[in-house]
Amino acid sequence: MKKAIIAIVGRPNVGKSTLFNRIVRKRRAVIEDFPGITRDRIYGDAQWEGKSFLVVDTGGFQRESDAQFVGEVTKQVFAAVEEADIILLLMDGESGMLPLDTELINKLRRYGKRVFYAVNKIDGPKKERECLGDFYSLGVDLLPLSALNGYGYEDLMDKIAAFLPEGEEEISAYPKIAIVGRPNVGKSTLVNALLSKERMIVSPIPGTTRDAVDSVCSYYRKNYTLIDTAGIRRKGKMARTVERYSFLKTLRNIEDCNVALLVLDASDGIVELDQKIAGVIIEAKKGAVILYNKWDTVEKDTGSVKEAKKQIYEKLWFMRHVPILTISALNKKRMTKLFPLIDKVMAEGSKRISTHSLNTFLRKVLSMQEPPMYRGRRVKIYYITQVKTDPPGFIIFTNRKAGIKEQYIRFLERQLREQFVFEGVPIEIFVRQRKQK
Repeated sequence: MKKAIIAIVGRPNVGKSTLFNRIVRKRRAVIEDFPGITRDRIYGDAQWEGKSFLVVDTGGFQRESDAQFVGEVTKQVFAAVEEADIILLLMDGESGMLPLDTELINKLRRYGKRVFYAVNKIDGPKKERECLGDFYSLGVDLLPLSALNGYGYEDLMDKIAAFLPEGEEEISAYPKIAIVGRPNVGKSTLVNALLSKERMIVSPIPGTTRDAVDSVCSYYRKNYTLIDTAGIRRKGKMARTVERYSFLKTLRNIEDCNVALLVLDASDGIVELDQKIAGVIIEAKKGAVILYNKWDTVEKDTGSVKEAKKQIYEKLWFMRHVPILTISALNKKRMTKLFPLIDKVMAEGSKRISTHSLNTFLRKVLSMQEPPMYRGRRVKIYYITQVKTDPPGFIIFTNRKAGIKEQYIRFLERQLREQFVFEGVPIEIFVRQRKQK
């Protein structure tokens, strides 16, 4: 059964993101002291009194103007209203009721949905008496609230929870797929293509997505949480607080995901920043798929795909175990091949090899190449066993730990992949020195 969706709407800078973060109980949305930070719809998984629901933070409602993104933001606001079951309209008690509030209320009434009217920045009974007068002319039930310090919050949530259904499926149980890459490589276009509807603001201007945006996507009745992350920039480009925060959010999304989709721009080829982002995925020890996007813009011949993959692996040599898919998110080309690849990578990450099979493999490898001598003495490897999954981890036991160098560990990793595949996932090999009898 589908989870109920609560959309938080209001004009800019009334505290929607602050309230969103309080409801989801973690710092998900970007908050700054100036209006207009939230441009996309940002989804969060939340609970209240045992009831689960999705909450949506939207951009600030504004009249159409020449300001950049205003039309697109407004479009996203009402897209959120259309899919929501409950609307939470947030107003600003400090600035009082403005014509924009009235205009938004009139537009919301056309949808015929249940609306809760909350007046934010009311931090106590005194502020209620001072600030609510303007809003009584609306003729609706008002809920005074301070999203920042929690005044009135429990009352608000109790009233909303009374209209929420029981026992919904947990979105957190879905595999998390983080879509990462530098700005303007087509991450949001990819999400929109997979969802078959416009969720994110897509613009030719780099950096349109400033926060991670979650979407639930179904493929053959299996659900996935897609996380469209902010584009990772060079350090010198991240001077503003909002940019630094978005960068840290992207790092956390990579650390929390099951599979990272590294989106590259085929029209640009591989650049240094792509290499650095790929390195972040490897350092986080995450399974991955490389998506070579905008493939429709590249002139091709018979060997084009093979040559492109060769060039990618030359630049991203540390990701040779990661599968590559050439796609066009804009034209939705080869989209159907993506989820089977994601499933395969997740299966490889959770794969376990029996100790018997591993030691049969080890004997074969040692017959091919033993570790080099260490300080004039022979280095022996006694046995190997798998100790973990996600990512797969192995321990080898030896008589001289210092004698097992990084070069030999890389050799063992290549042999493990040749024998047991582990496509798309990193492998960890730990060395332990066996105690002398």
